[in-house]
Parts: sequence; C-alpha cells; structure tokens
Amino acid sequence: MTEILRKSIHYVAPKVKSLDVSPVELVTSTLREIARVNTKLLAYIDLFSESAIKQANDAAREIESGKWRGPLHGIPIGLKDLINVAGYKTTGGSRLLRHNFSSSNATVSERLINAGAILIGKHNMVELAFGSTGLNNFTGHSRNPWNVERITGGSSSGSGAAIASCLAYGALGSDTGGSVRMPASLCGIAGLKPTYGLIPRTGILDLSYSMDHLGPMARRSIDCGYILNAIKGHDRKDETSIKESSLDYTSKITDGLQGIKVGVPNNFFFDDFVDREIKTSVIKAVDLLASNGAEIIEIDLPWAEEGREVNLTIMLAEAATVHKKNLSQKSHLLSPEISKRIISGFNISPQDYAIAQEKKTVLSKKMSNIFKSVNVLITPTVPIKTPKITDCLKYPENNYAEDLPLLTGIFNVTGQPSLSVNCGFSNEGMPIGMMINGNYLNEETIIRVGHIYEELSGWHKLFPKI
Repeated sequence: MTEILRKSIHYVAPKVKSLDVSPVELVTSTLREIARVNTKLLAYIDLFSESAIKQANDAAREIESGKWRGPLHGIPIGLKDLINVAGYKTTGGSRLLRHNFSSSNATVSERLINAGAILIGKHNMVELAFGSTGLNNFTGHSRNPWNVERITGGSSSGSGAAIASCLAYGALGSDTGGSVRMPASLCGIAGLKPTYGLIPRTGILDLSYSMDHLGPMARRSIDCGYILNAIKGHDRKDETSIKESSLDYTSKITDGLQGIKVGVPNNFFFDDFVDREIKTSVIKAVDLLASNGAEIIEIDLPWAEEGREVNLTIMLAEAATVHKKNLSQKSHLLSPEISKRIISGFNISPQDYAIAQEKKTVLSKKMSNIFKSVNVLITPTVPIKTPKITDCLKYPENNYAEDLPLLTGIFNVTGQPSLSVNCGFSNEGMPIGMMINGNYLNEETIIRVGHIYEELSGWHKLFPKI
C-alpha cells in the first residue's frame, strides 16, 4: 500500500491544497488499492472510476489556479448505497432495487460535489439498511479488515471496511439504531451520528423517518467534522431538516480539555452484559482524558435501558409502513430475513407505537437534562466483542444482531449527537469503540473531545494488514 493511502483527510488536505499531492494521484492510488483488496473485503459494490478520474483532473486544475474549495477538495469519498448519485444505481443492497438508477443527486451528494469532494463509489450495506451485523446474502458479506473472518457491523458495513482499509478517505453512512457507530467501533475508525435533522435526507432511501440519521465516517474525528461542515444545513425539501447556526465544527479542535466535564454512567452502559475488556478499555480512555484536564462526573441513568426497546418499536413500525407495498407486491425479491423483519413491524399496534413515541419524548427530555451538568457523556459503543461471520450465520440464537445495538439505540431515540472513536484493541486483536455523546447541536464539543483523545492515545495510527 502506498504511504499516501495511510493518511487521513486531516493530513492530506493541506498537501492537496498546495498540490504536493495531486488529486489524480489520490484517486488513482485509491482505485488501485480497491482493485487489490475489494474482493477480500467486499467494501464496494459500485465504482465510479471514470467519473472519479475526471473529477480529480478538474480538481487539480482548480486548485492549481488558486480556486481551492476547502479540506474536501480533491479528496475521494465513498457513499453508502442508499444515497442517490445521478446516473448511478441506488440499490439499498437489495435485489429489489437492482435496476434503480438515480436521475438526480441526493442533497448530500450535491453538497459534497460543491465542496470539491470526489465521489468514488457506492459502499456495500445490509439489505435495505435493516440489520446490525453487516451481513448481506445478496451483495455478499463485507469483511472486517482487522480479521476477514469477522463481521464489520451494520448496516453501513462497506463504509466501515473501506475507511479502515484506506479504500476511501471519508464516507457517508446512515444510522437508525447505531448503523454508523457500530461499524466504526468494530472497524476501528471514527463515525458520527449527528443531531437529528442536521444532515438532510433528500434523495436517501428511508427505513424509519423519525430515527434515520445520515452521518460521516473517517479515520479521525476531525475528518468527520470536515465532512459534516460540507453537508449540514437546512434543506426545504426535507421536512425533518432543521435550521441551525452556521458553525464550523472543527474551529475549536485544539482548545484542549480544560473546563470539559465528562459524564460516565454508573449503570446500564457498564453493566454485566457489557464485555469486561470493552469496559476496561473505555475506563482507561476516560482516565486518559482526566489526566489531561477533563473533569469526570458519575451520572445515574436508571432509565437508559428503555432506549433500545423504544428505538426498535418505532423503527419496526415505520419500516413496515415504508416497505408495505414492496412486501405485498415484490416479496420474492426480498431475502427471508428482511421480509421477516418487515412483517414483525405489522405486529406493533397503533397503541404500542403511540406509547413508544411518548416514551421517546420523555427520554429526550431526561437526556437533555443530563447535559446541564456535563459537556459529554462517554460510554462503550457496543457491548460485545466482534463476532465471526460463520457464528452469526450458524448460531442466530446467540442474538448477536440484538446485542450489538443495545447501547447505541437510545441516541437515535433522543436525537442527540453521538461519535464513536477507537479506544484500543481486544485480546483477539479487534478494535474497541467508545461513544462520546453530547447535547443537541453540540457536535463541536464531541468532535473536539474525540480529536483530543485520538491525539493522546494514537490508536488511529494503527492500520490493518490486508
């Protein structure tokens, strides 16, 4: 692998600006690396090779003439295959949509292009984004670059594999119950689920309209911030899109930890069902932040365990509504697993859905109150070690798919931003993720804390050998 592919956007962008590194070199090197290892990882299911090279040449000419658009200019970015790009298929990882060509760009695709980013291809994913392990019998199972026998996590499975193995410098995934943060955790990268509505979803395949979030994935937190800066903001075509002040989410990245109050839950997130190694790694990370100026405060969250049930109830009911027509007319094109999940949503009564929405409001208020006393809340991202692909297939009774999102789902319910960063490795050599959670529209602080932790720990400097 070329050395340039071992660098993040944060490292490459200034060099691209000065043309020490050509966008053409970045793109061609990335495409060569994809050709070398994608058959092992199945991170991509579609490549925009010809278009990407043309974009790279255009970017080089613009930068050379002094028209640098910002940190993403000339940088290869991949997209989860539920995001529209004009002229290319958006399949949602499903046979159902295998001929679904997009006539226009999603809002986020357009904004990335306007920022000068080079859209290099579509990433593999769980069928219709409806699953947490990352497995897909139609497109093939994405494999974890740290150990190709193990899962990536889902549903943004290919995005996690691509970033970890340097097959893209950044990616966009979606997160309905943890689908950005779980692959980020299991693949050892940074993944951000922003405040609900901060990134517009126009031109995106829906799963659950009150739980879906789009989010950036990259090797480092600061790079997630660069991507967020480019794609955030109100879109009148998306009724869930919110208006926010025009912040630069990387502007205070070097301000340090003085005055930062870090909340650590004394229950649920560190209960016995969470693997001991994972808990130990997260606590060591908290200790490192404390020794560098952060104030640690224990927080009681006796209600947090309700989050995943509320998340699941709302998601299943809404997914059934979204896919009702497909199930009745084209069920033969869906995998049995996905059909079963959609059908389960019809078993949720209107009363149960209403109760879940009421609990959602209550949990959102309770979580907001937590951030009156702390700036961030730190927890593990997933409670279990990375399973093997064969175990997920052969032993579904082990409930890996149910266990993985137990800690992430509550932040889809409350809608607050949540960032997963790598905080070490298990005794099996697999990454361990830590969530840094904040209050509404406080992405600036969680990205800052994530960046500082990465600088202190250095875990981002380790790369899988493919």
